[in-house]
Formats: sequence, structure tokens, C-alpha cells
Amino acid sequence: MLISMNFTLIAIASALLAAIANILARTLLKDLKAKNIVGINFLTMGATLMLISPMFYFFDPSIKTISLLIVIGFIDTLANYYYFKVFEKTEASVATPILSLAPVFTFFFGWILLSEKVTITTFILSILIVLLIIWFSADKKTFSQFKIDTLKPALIASFLFGLSAIPAKELLTNEAAINSPTLYMYRAALIAMFSLIFFNFQIKGISTKQYRLIFFRGLFVIGQWLLLYYALTAGSAGVTITLANITPVFVFILGALFLKEAITTKKLLAALSVVILSLLL
Repeated sequence: MLISMNFTLIAIASALLAAIANILARTLLKDLKAKNIVGINFLTMGATLMLISPMFYFFDPSIKTISLLIVIGFIDTLANYYYFKVFEKTEASVATPILSLAPVFTFFFGWILLSEKVTITTFILSILIVLLIIWFSADKKTFSQFKIDTLKPALIASFLFGLSAIPAKELLTNEAAINSPTLYMYRAALIAMFSLIFFNFQIKGISTKQYRLIFFRGLFVIGQWLLLYYALTAGSAGVTITLANITPVFVFILGALFLKEAITTKKLLAALSVVILSLLL
């Protein structure tokens, strides 16, 4: 029971850090292009982790484990491109709910590829969380105009993030070949490399202030993914990704506190419901 509770709190903490990262991403993407920020973002995070890697490094290389790392890097390069693409023209409170659909895909891929068994109760609770996230965050009046700018790239990003949790789970748990910070360090380095190859990202035009914000945001992202990977070692991929994607709740709370966004009864009730259901998983 204690292990389950710890796993739940770790995954929820990952969602909180993701909410902060989403708000900062929207701030950056008002002036920068997705193809440029992906590369410099992960180059910065990879270099940061590399500097302190003697403190945590662990990796048991083999053809299989190296191949899994490359697969994760490739999938997450595309996922992050579409993730940042969403924030180019979409507010965080609108983009975040759709980006939180990754659990739907993770449950499917976990069942197919990892043969993970999930109880009906857990599956239903997870689906309810996803539905509540969409319900309290989506605005029907403005949603249609974001079909191209928001819906398509966000669904692609969710699909890819949901898929990449599977090889990560395989590396961390089934193979036990790597630990969380080492995995993220290699993941960041691979995404930076693939971004240079595929997107030819440019660092010209990025101001010193923007570099500082990219670095500051990177610290939250590193924390988010380290907690996520650690949670993946303790629980099923589907449940972990579900808990880590209650991000819209925190975006709503942070928006109310720091951006002075209105708190409605609908949003408040849904936010409380999502938290309660998450604790039941």
C-alpha cells in the first residue's frame, strides 16, 4: 500500500512539474519556432545532466538496450516537435488537455507490447480522468478554430508520448539496464541530435533572456521526466502515464494563482474529481 501511494504521489508530482513546463513553453513559443526550440531545449538539458552524470550514471549496453534508447530518442524527437508546435498558436489551458491523452495510447500499447494486465476498475478510473480533463479544460466556443493549430499536432504528440512509454518501461524495468537520470540524459542528447538532422534548428535570434528561460524551464522538465521514469519502474505504464497527465488540473490552478484566470464551479468540481480519482488508482 505504501509503495502504491509513493508511486501515485511521484506520478502526480511529475504532472505538477509538467504544468509549470507547459506554461513556460507557451511563453517561449510566442516568439520562437518549434523546430528551433526542440534542439536547443534538449541540448541544454542533456549538457546539464552530463555535467553531473558521474553522480548517477548507470547503463548496461547491449544491442537490444541501445536499440531501445535510439527508438525512444526518435519517437520523442517527433513527439516534442508536435508538442512545441501546439504552443506556437495555442494557450496552455487549451493545449494541455489534448496533450494529456497519452494514457489512452499507453494502455493500448502496454496491453499489446508488454502484456500488462489492468483491472477493469483501474481502466475505468483512468478513462474517467481523461474525460474529466477534456471536459473541464475544453472551450466549445473556441475549440473549432484550433483544429489545425491545436488538435492535429496535440493528438500526434499524445500518441507518440504514449508509445514512447513502452520502450522506456522495457529498459527501466524488464531489462533493468538503465536508471532514470541516465535514460533522460541519453534521451535529451538523442533528441538534440535528431533535431539537428531533421529540423536543422537555428540558435540565431534567441536572446540571452530566452536562453535563461529555456534553461530554467529545462530544470522543471528534467524533474518531470525523472519522476515519470521512476514511477514507471514502480507501476504499470498505463496507470503511470494517466497520473502524470493530470497536468491540466495544475495548469488551471497555476493559471488562477499567477495569471488571474477565473475559477468556475465547473472547473473546480472537475479538478477535485480528477485528484480524487487519481488517488484511487
